[in-house]
Amino acid sequence: MKTALKLLVFSVALLSIHTLASDDIQVGSRHVRHYVRPTIPEMARTMRLRGTVKLEIEVAPNGNVTAVKPLGGHPLLLDSASQAVRKWQFEPSSQATTGPVIIDFQ
Repeated sequence: MKTALKLLVFSVALLSIHTLASDDIQVGSRHVRHYVRPTIPEMARTMRLRGTVKLEIEVAPNGNVTAVKPLGGHPLLLDSASQAVRKWQFEPSSQATTGPVIIDFQ
């Protein structure tokens, strides 16, 4: 039952991330102000590779992404997602924020 609930929560999160606009993406209570869309690498495109990447990111008080930690996904997609997320800019805050980001490559 616990596994089924986790799968349901993950599926709902995956569907919502896939359809999000850039102004809907947030880490903690901080919304993204500048969004760079991850691209599918040429090799992954040739292989028709699709999938989901999960990252944990740290956002500095000024809104810059200061750390990206891969949590899951295909290595070819992880690199592209990490590079794009490092370019994101979030709303400023009084303290650093850490949280997960899920990116769906379709």
